[in-house]
Amino acid sequence: MTTPGSVDKPVDPSPIPTDILDTNNPPAEYNHPALRAFVSRGSARRAFLDAKIAPLKAELAKLLEEREPLDAEIRKHEGALSPLRRMPVEIISLIFKFAAPFRSYVMNVKEGPWVLSAVCSRWRTIALSQPSLWNGFVLDFTEDPDSPGSAGRIFPLVEAHLERSQKLPLTIIFSPFHEIECTEEEQALLDLLAAHCDRWETVELYGSILLYDTLIGSIYGRLPILHKLDIRVCPQLNEQDDEPEVDISDLFAACPALQEVFINGGRYGGDIPVIADLPCAQLLRYSASNHWPNHVRVLTSAVNLVDCVLRLIDPVRVPAPGSPIVLLPRLRRLSTSTAAVLDYLETPVLQELYCCDHSSSLHSYLKRVPTLQRLFVADTQSAADIGSLLHAALTITNLFLYVPISFAPDLFALLENPTPPVDGQPATLPALDTLSLCLIPLDHTLGGPLDEDYLMRTVEAQFQRGSLRSLHLYAMKFTPSATTLRRIKALREQGMQIVLYERSNSLYSEMVSPDFQLYTDQFFLYEIAVRGKEGIVD
Repeated sequence: MTTPGSVDKPVDPSPIPTDILDTNNPPAEYNHPALRAFVSRGSARRAFLDAKIAPLKAELAKLLEEREPLDAEIRKHEGALSPLRRMPVEIISLIFKFAAPFRSYVMNVKEGPWVLSAVCSRWRTIALSQPSLWNGFVLDFTEDPDSPGSAGRIFPLVEAHLERSQKLPLTIIFSPFHEIECTEEEQALLDLLAAHCDRWETVELYGSILLYDTLIGSIYGRLPILHKLDIRVCPQLNEQDDEPEVDISDLFAACPALQEVFINGGRYGGDIPVIADLPCAQLLRYSASNHWPNHVRVLTSAVNLVDCVLRLIDPVRVPAPGSPIVLLPRLRRLSTSTAAVLDYLETPVLQELYCCDHSSSLHSYLKRVPTLQRLFVADTQSAADIGSLLHAALTITNLFLYVPISFAPDLFALLENPTPPVDGQPATLPALDTLSLCLIPLDHTLGGPLDEDYLMRTVEAQFQRGSLRSLHLYAMKFTPSATTLRRIKALREQGMQIVLYERSNSLYSEMVSPDFQLYTDQFFLYEIAVRGKEGIVD
């Protein structure tokens, strides 16, 4: 029985065993008195503790009531002292530009400057005060999973961007959902942008001739600051001709600031020939997929070109013998899908050439270009062509070749023991510093294995000769042996760079800038299939 005053002391531990307290086993009769005694003492002690706790709870609640708003006020004052508060608006604006590049989103309020302006009133004020956050328009509805109806929903956003960008030049990407023709909502957006065409600076347009026809009346002669134009003309579904020729000659003829033009550019540019009148004399960059006469239409007057990419839609329709020679006196970089056009180009200061096939036209051209330093050549069909190429490349410091693996011994022989100048025959690659090789099958058979010892002897000889300093290599199904790896390590320790690639297109992508990539690696998918068949997972 609880004695007076005992409640102010903790209750003694229970004598009842745990096999009764922690289970559902019934207690023995002799345990009942001890159980009742503990319940009595414990209840009294609990009541005593509750009496003590009650006033403390009230006091704690009062203290917490005061502390919580005080804590909030302290955080506000600490925030006022934060260096971020003193950061100049110019720096915050620059951070905003990196945080919301316009190409990273298709217009919606959940990304881009819309998100930044919703964080707080200060950020909104800053975002709204920076027109450069609002002068980019990505309207590529081909990537929109919500169907072309989304064009109508973002109309107010485009209006807001136009207003908030004030008078800044605009960068625009526009492609309708179906590409063939615009929906009513998409056409309304295009018309809205066309009303501000005097601010167009960089424009990418993708669509059929119907899209360009709708623009003639609204933008012709009203593009005073257009600097870069990238257009892709898609075929019409009802087109009957095998090779329809699209005439947009009047659309971009009057563009006094235009310097960069891409017409169906790149290796996937399409096969629609396009006639376009351009302010050719002021162009610095030109990239197009077209028939040769349409290329010549531009090149003849493009005397200031620095970069040029020529993809022939029909390689068979190369310039006819006796065609006029086109002089490009300032051209520094040239990429072409066929070497045949080189017979009709004079480029006295060319530094880089990317050629997707290999013919005698290339060899004679190399001898006419004394300034060439970087060369890419693909589709070598004859081992004899390798020797002709290497002897013609007197000034090349950076060479990248796609060579059938069966021709590798011929290549290695020429590189291991360069031919000295004899009877006017020049030495082999006297200035070579960087060599990149894709050793691929001549056809859809693997051919013989790579002779690793021959490869390493060649590289070691070139390195010891004091010229070669970098090797980038891909060979199908090539896994270097332990001996080869030791020899590679030794060269690296002496300062040579050697990089081995598992994919041919990885080497191509690294060594050739995207703007100049015209070559399509036909063995890439075959390579993937071979690796998959062997259970190799990337």
